[in-house]
Amino acid sequence: MMTTDNTLVVRAALESGGGAAESQLALIASTGGDSQLQLVVENLTAAEINVIVEEADMSKPSVAHAFISPAQFLEAFERLGSRWSRIDSIESAGDYEGIQHDVEDFLCPMILATGDPDRIKLMITTLFEHPMGGEAVLFAALEKKDYFEYMTAPGDYPINRGTWQELLSVTREYHPSGYAEIEEQARAIYQDPEVGSLDFANGFILGMLEEARKFHATEEAPEEEFVDI
Repeated sequence: MMTTDNTLVVRAALESGGGAAESQLALIASTGGDSQLQLVVENLTAAEINVIVEEADMSKPSVAHAFISPAQFLEAFERLGSRWSRIDSIESAGDYEGIQHDVEDFLCPMILATGDPDRIKLMITTLFEHPMGGEAVLFAALEKKDYFEYMTAPGDYPINRGTWQELLSVTREYHPSGYAEIEEQARAIYQDPEVGSLDFANGFILGMLEEARKFHATEEAPEEEFVDI
């Protein structure tokens, strides 16, 4: 009964935004401990998870991050594009910089926040189960300073923890086949940097908008009207 009540309280708080829900989750953790918090997070939908973590990043991860299941993570990822407006024209890295930060701030806490190697491996493997998971990792790094050099010679560059660099590092360690694929993509982009990076960014963003749209269409579908004959 307590879990149900706490879940309802969090859902009520969500009506005031992710910050209010985060405060309720923190209160549950302080009074009921991690076990009660885990039960509540398990009851939340991926859409609700997305609202809670929207304002979080590696500097301030949500208390929910440690308890989000792989299935919740994957669906939250598929819904990520619902935060973005459609970009009609991408002419420079500055045009997609805000979306790039959003992807990095979403992925890094989801995968890295706990620091637990087993969970990191589980979550990065889960991400690569999605057709656009690898592209998301590459997009988070795209056109950042020395990103291509880092990908091809990672041992020569220091890693800033909790950033796209660590995201690439754990991908290379825990999902080498996926890393090899995005390294090859990065190489192709590097050979034609201006057009290649813009085309890749545009394709990724449009793909993620389409992913989110399928949920929107389902949730907003009008009720079927029946006519007596």
